[in-house]
Amino acid sequence: MTKTPLNATESARPSLDDALQTLFDPENIAVVGASRTKGKLGQAVLELLKKNNYRGKIIPVNPSGGEIEGLKVAKSLSEIDEPVDVAVLSTPVNIALDALEECARIGVKVVVGVTSGFNEAGEDGSENEARLQQILKTAPFRLIGPNCEGVVRPRSDLQLTFSPMFDGLDDGPVAMISQSGALAGLMALRLGERGVGLSAIVSSGNETDITAADLMEYFGADPVTRVILCYLEELRDGRRFAEVAKKLTDAGKQVVVVKGGRSGAGTRAVQSHTGAMAGDDRVVSSIFREVGVIRARDSVSAVDATIALATGRKPAGRRVAIISVTGGLGVEMTDMAETEGFEVPVLADKTQKALSEYVPYYGSVTNPVDLTGVVLANPSYVGRCLEAVCDDPGIDIAIAIITFVPNQTFVEALAEAYKKTNKPVLIIWTGASRSAASGDAFRENGVPLYDSPARAASGLAALRGAGEVQ
Repeated sequence: MTKTPLNATESARPSLDDALQTLFDPENIAVVGASRTKGKLGQAVLELLKKNNYRGKIIPVNPSGGEIEGLKVAKSLSEIDEPVDVAVLSTPVNIALDALEECARIGVKVVVGVTSGFNEAGEDGSENEARLQQILKTAPFRLIGPNCEGVVRPRSDLQLTFSPMFDGLDDGPVAMISQSGALAGLMALRLGERGVGLSAIVSSGNETDITAADLMEYFGADPVTRVILCYLEELRDGRRFAEVAKKLTDAGKQVVVVKGGRSGAGTRAVQSHTGAMAGDDRVVSSIFREVGVIRARDSVSAVDATIALATGRKPAGRRVAIISVTGGLGVEMTDMAETEGFEVPVLADKTQKALSEYVPYYGSVTNPVDLTGVVLANPSYVGRCLEAVCDDPGIDIAIAIITFVPNQTFVEALAEAYKKTNKPVLIIWTGASRSAASGDAFRENGVPLYDSPARAASGLAALRGAGEVQ
């Protein structure tokens, strides 16, 4: 089949919305650089697309032709006899640049550039960067990357990446944008382990064309997405980023950002990683505060913040109730809550009376509530106590701390109490690995779960930004 070459005058460049719609649910994908050799990027991309049951057509592209994993191979993009929705480039940079020109000629809609060797490579990549920019001036396609790890969309069974870190993820309320593919994999894995699904993951790489702000705007219109989690090394267009973030936070969406390049050495590392200029960190922090972005200091605290926000529950204020099976952990969490600007008030008399039915005289029912080890022999008590503090009109957020759990009823009682309230609830389970119980009930019900007060404090701090009281 002969194609009519396309250029910018003959075919309008797709809008961002149309391009991203195509990217996240493509009818076909051309894998340029598809390989039979284990360890090659093109082989990994092909394998993961098939393994994760991508529903569309996969078209391997390799000059050798033949078949790869039972799929007919096109020797070039021009040999493909149907319109191509998405092309992923997993070849050396010189071959990738030739392929980009071919993508422009045949009218590919979206290109995902896994290939490296552009402005992140400094002077060595300057000629490649110049050629890339020249191609983009007239190209009819939109570009993710280059120097990225790909795109994942669980609801479309799309795993367009060479990394197995994204295997087995569920659809859910968090969209992730990361200039680092490895950090995206780490955060996605940790969220998945704690029962938080992802609406999409984009490793945005150098962001030569489509930027984090573009992706944020798209995800902000997705009714499933409540939280947008970003790892950024540069704000490519700071003004547009701020405008989009403000629009989203005003609409009730939450934006959590880890910003790399805070230190001098970090700034140098950023430059060599994505070719980004990190910018003045104090200015970045000021902009984030102004537009309602929650800034996390690292990927771990970003995950912890996102877990608290993913439920969509927002506190009416900063009054926290803490119940614990041990006094020490309750005290530690109380100190951390107050350090984060929360109040741990004395509970209402009615609440204290209700708690006294389950808490022995040598415990405490004021706040923090010390349940003592008595609850170990009465596994339903901890759930009833959580219900009591959530029912207190003077409490906005509840935190329950458990250690070793000898009985599955503990977990199920807390999960049931969580379902009976619309207030934010954080569960700290410090002894999960030593407990004769499963945390499945927490994960299945979307209960925010932490393994220490310190990590729960990151979630609590995020709720402060999400609540009506700022």
